[in-house]
Amino acid sequence: MLRIDIQTMYPNVTLRCTGRLVLGLEAETLRCMATSRHEPCVTLDLRGIHTLDAAGLGLLVELQCWAQHQKKSLRIAEPSACVRRLIALTNLHSVLPIGSCQEKEPVDIETRDHASLAPAERAMSA
Repeated sequence: MLRIDIQTMYPNVTLRCTGRLVLGLEAETLRCMATSRHEPCVTLDLRGIHTLDAAGLGLLVELQCWAQHQKKSLRIAEPSACVRRLIALTNLHSVLPIGSCQEKEPVDIETRDHASLAPAERAMSA
């Protein structure tokens, strides 16, 4: 199950996600919630995501492409350990900006989180 809490302070909106971001209702719920926002900056707070599958990861990339097409800014804030791990393992840190809309530059998840990965994960992400 996915729960999304919305915090709006124009021009920013934060979608605080908790639970699973997986194929099916959860991914479709986030897609609808994010693409229906009118604010120019959408932040996905993923600190509460404990399960992420390929469909959820694909949705994050899809939402980034949607935001670029709509001339919006989409950022991922506070990714949980499993989200950080999958972004690093799939080498998507260059596609998915990490940080809030208030930050001028996205955080480099590869260098910041490299030390926190297990040795096998470090080898795979290097």
